Amino acid sequence: MARNQRTIKTAFSMEGVGLHGGQPVTVSVRPAKPDTGVVFVRSDVVDSDPIPAHHGALVEGERRTVLRRGMAEVHTVEHLLACLLATGVDNLEVELDGPELPGLDGSAEPWMAALASAGVSEQKAARKVFTVERPLFVEQDGARIHVVPSTTPGLGLSYTLDYRSQGLPPQMADLMLPGGDFAGQVAPARTFVFASEVEALREAGLGAGADEDNTVVLDGARPVHGELRFDDEPARHKLLDLMGDLFLLGADVQGSIQATRSGHRTHHALVRRLSDAM
Repeated sequence: MARNQRTIKTAFSMEGVGLHGGQPVTVSVRPAKPDTGVVFVRSDVVDSDPIPAHHGALVEGERRTVLRRGMAEVHTVEHLLACLLATGVDNLEVELDGPELPGLDGSAEPWMAALASAGVSEQKAARKVFTVERPLFVEQDGARIHVVPSTTPGLGLSYTLDYRSQGLPPQMADLMLPGGDFAGQVAPARTFVFASEVEALREAGLGAGADEDNTVVLDGARPVHGELRFDDEPARHKLLDLMGDLFLLGADVQGSIQATRSGHRTHHALVRRLSDAM
């Protein structure tokens, strides 16, 4: 599974509105040298240090992943980071002029298209690999993640979604890295919310940039607006979020990860647990 590090061949830019903060933002994504990792640079925060896409920079964030260094934060990084995990891009500088990456269409598909256009360049430095040698287990408030060794080369991922309390039957999504069709089967899955949650989320200051073009609103298993891209789109999006959070480990994983009912907080606990075991 060992490989060389990678970056992109050419820089690119994206524009949009943050899903939660609702602020317009422009993002410039540039190649970076080996062993840089992915760093976020807040051009609108004077004298701020680059924020590493690493679990050491994690802070609490409701329904999203938030990173902080000093006075600067960057929110909702998980969709971009999931694409980087899937494509094996390790080193980037991501400059933005606001606190949150753009929500775009609520999925990772636009990021994947931009990365495909930019191209990938292999670098002369080895990527770190964590090989799972014994089972690990994380459990929080009914969410569970089980990590086990695997003889199959690469990382096996599965996510089981269970929102029967909201009228949505259980769903499961899985993917193998490398080799799985992330671009076609996972990246297009959009952010979702249940209609019964919308008012409370607005009152909590979340979802200011959400609309029917970037967020699937569900009444049970039925979308309130439009159609689902996949029958199990919610489970696929949860798998997407898991992948984005797993990027924060800073290493490829050789093993199998099975998540049930987990969200960002449990994913972050998993990454810290894996880091302790490295």
